[in-house]
Parts: sequence; structure tokens; C-alpha cells
Amino acid sequence: MEDFDSTLVRRGRQAASFSDMVEFAKDVHERPLAKLFEELPHIARLSDTKFHLATNILRNRFRAQSGLDQLELQKIGSEIADRVSNDWVADRIRAIFEL
Repeated sequence: MEDFDSTLVRRGRQAASFSDMVEFAKDVHERPLAKLFEELPHIARLSDTKFHLATNILRNRFRAQSGLDQLELQKIGSEIADRVSNDWVADRIRAIFEL
């Protein structure tokens, strides 16, 4: 399964040092939102620390959008969470959009 993970998810999973975490955070910040949405189920499976780091960055990016765009992104996030078979992962995805 790991072979199919994106570079971002692999980097997040393998991040062990401070500089690794900085690079992971930079990737989350620079990744196009559409691509991040595709990766949300995998990001939600990362350790608590890595998931919370990604969540903080995603929330900042989310807040920077217009009100209408925020509603659309929230809807997309909810749809992704609804398609995930693991309730814990789905709840983590939904939590990203709870401001």
C-alpha cells in the first residue's frame, strides 16, 4: 500500500527530525488544494503530531479563502470523509474543517 502513497504522505510518514518536519510542513503549505484533498485520507492516518501539523496548515489555507470558497471546500471535505470506511479517519478529516 505504501508504494501508492504520494511523496507528501511518504515524507510525512518518514519525518523524524525537525528539518524533516519543516520540509513536510512546507510541502503541505505549497501543495495545490485539489491534490491535498485527494490525499486527506492518507494524511489523516499519520501520527497525531504530523496530522496536527498538517491540520494547522490546512486550516490557515482554508481561512484564507473567501466565504463561498470555504463552504465549497467544507462540502468537499465532508464528501471525502463520507467515502472513507474508517470512522476514525473520517472524523479526523471532518475535524480539519471545524473552525
